[in-house]
Amino acid sequence: MIRGILTIAAAAVAALAASPAAAATDAQSYAACLFQSRPAQVKQLLEAPSLATANSLRQTLSNNDRCISRVFGGRAVPPEALAPTLDYLRGNLAEQALLADDHAAALQPLPLQQKRYIRPWFATTGRHPAVDEMGACMADTDPAAIMGLIRTAPGSAAESAAIGAMSQSLTKCLSAGTRLDASRTALRAALADALYQRLHSPALSLAQAPERG
Repeated sequence: MIRGILTIAAAAVAALAASPAAAATDAQSYAACLFQSRPAQVKQLLEAPSLATANSLRQTLSNNDRCISRVFGGRAVPPEALAPTLDYLRGNLAEQALLADDHAAALQPLPLQQKRYIRPWFATTGRHPAVDEMGACMADTDPAAIMGLIRTAPGSAAESAAIGAMSQSLTKCLSAGTRLDASRTALRAALADALYQRLHSPALSLAQAPERG
């Protein structure tokens, strides 16, 4: 199972463009601009009460002329930059919020639960629930690894090393019979989103849920 995780995650098969690392860097820069210029809307998106609300806020935040001009300048803007998917946009915005919050690095690991990691916010991300469950488990049990990952540049050797370092934690956090098929970009997005949710909704990390199957 772990071989499948690392083969897929380290391959950098990002869904954003033909040049995954460059596209991911542009996406981060775009998210940083949105985080600085639209902080209230960013917070509303990351803490949206429903998928419909989250998608509405995604449309509002997407195609921001000021941020597009700041990030791309005179370069051609790829179509996906104008309409980022909800899961990637949430992840990139969550990264910016975590990097700007001193409390994120102070989060301590919690013991691995035998109960499943089910959270209300899963319904608002646009991801498969199994991916968000893995993210919630990682946010609880290995928050330092997530912070280490989001401090790395997309597509870098440091990013590969950070993913490799968390491989055992990832394996423990996958539900029985589940295999993670995700690019680096998707993995970062899911983990950052989950850690943001733990930081801003800490009571959820103590929630009871069905036993793991």
